[in-house]
Amino acid sequence: MHKGSVNQMDSDQRNRGVPFPDHFSDWHSDTPGGTPEDVQWEVQQLAQLRFEPSVRHELLRLLKERRDGGGEDVVQFDHLPVEVGFDTVLVRGELLITMESYLGYPGGLRWTGANLSAKPYLDALGLEPARVDCPELAKKIVRLVPSKHLDAHVLADIARDLRLRGFSASFNYCTPSAPVHKNPPAPLPAPDQPQPEALRAEIRPAKVARVAIIDTGIADQAVHRADGLLGGVPRTPDNIDPLTSFPIGGPHQYLDFDAGHGTFVAGIVSQVDPYAAISMYRAIDSDGIGSEVDVACAMIEAVRTGNQIINLSLGCRTQDDFPPIALQAALAVIAELDAGKPDEEKTIIVAAAGNGGDTRAFWPAAFSGAAFSGAGFSRVVSVAGLNPNMTPSLWSSRGFWVTCSTVGQGLRSTYVYGKESPLIDPAETEFLPPDPFAVWSGTSFAAPQITGAIARLYQAPGATLHGALDELLQVAVPIPDFGRAVQILKGI
Repeated sequence: MHKGSVNQMDSDQRNRGVPFPDHFSDWHSDTPGGTPEDVQWEVQQLAQLRFEPSVRHELLRLLKERRDGGGEDVVQFDHLPVEVGFDTVLVRGELLITMESYLGYPGGLRWTGANLSAKPYLDALGLEPARVDCPELAKKIVRLVPSKHLDAHVLADIARDLRLRGFSASFNYCTPSAPVHKNPPAPLPAPDQPQPEALRAEIRPAKVARVAIIDTGIADQAVHRADGLLGGVPRTPDNIDPLTSFPIGGPHQYLDFDAGHGTFVAGIVSQVDPYAAISMYRAIDSDGIGSEVDVACAMIEAVRTGNQIINLSLGCRTQDDFPPIALQAALAVIAELDAGKPDEEKTIIVAAAGNGGDTRAFWPAAFSGAAFSGAGFSRVVSVAGLNPNMTPSLWSSRGFWVTCSTVGQGLRSTYVYGKESPLIDPAETEFLPPDPFAVWSGTSFAAPQITGAIARLYQAPGATLHGALDELLQVAVPIPDFGRAVQILKGI
């Protein structure tokens, strides 16, 4: 504990599992769309989606159709369908392989003396190296594209065969912000402004945490919010959420399928720690689709520029649950960048555990598991979602690899103005300027609460980054398959 800190946790049993007692009050809204009944209906739909392949596949069809004709900056994707669960979504026509597997291990394998290489096999299949924009990542992985189109199932067989031969290879997976984006749970209106947060009245802390949010970016319109929320987050041409990019060629009168996701996530971090120095990175588009290579490059760039905590409210399932190649390589690069830092100040990565409703690994959150602990990687914290009464939710992914959990249902945060597409919201819900708020559910919004809590505890005199995380986990209550549970924001 850090004595005299504004963040000091009360060791009294009544505060067990509640790191910031009396700081976040309940709130209610009588506006249609923001009631507990509406939120409950939406999370029930989310829990049911894993059993509704027709709904999932129709949305994937719409997403593909909306990006037809896009240039090389628009990720085209395929998927491997399943009847129960969530479909594997992958960048069309691409495989990834580690550099060592592609070229062979320098000096050969100790037990064989052979410099085994996958390159001859891949050359024979017509799989050719393509550009990887991040120099550090390009030293660790090779991105492969076929000289002629290969079906996703054919590429899946090639990747599996490579692994059977002892090579580390997989798809270039898509790492969307949700398995099916806003359908459902779509954001619901929440016009009431948040209650003033007690921390705002206190003296500005001597040190603040630098937080990177890798997501859809941040809405430029948020600069003009009358309440000033998120006004201090830097905007660049590279991190603006365009909100209305799809369908390619227009019309663009509706918000995209995942527009505002990054703005919502940033608002949650800011609610928990108003003083966190937030940087936004756009690695997935406003329909919620991005490649793991783009996310991996953003992770590396975020650490290179001095960020201490990375929030990843995104992720994927993989073929055979094999770890994603690019994300694993990014963690290794980050560990190299962190090599000169004290152990207590090395980068912390907070990742959403996913909305799969089962125990299957969801990446990058599953890198928190024991197999990757102490394996030269940065510390990954996986966050599952709970009901508002702090019980396990039916819709959240869970399992031994989950570090912690917090409320993921009916959370309120900053949103964007515009009208939702009738393709995902038949009511065409409209969010009005200047200060739109929304209610949304998912582990995407549980993770940034943990990010904000670590950042807030780090403000204490003498606190270290990892010390702040450990302090948070110490006050938490263990729940089987949901790690250690803490209550921060209160959902509905």
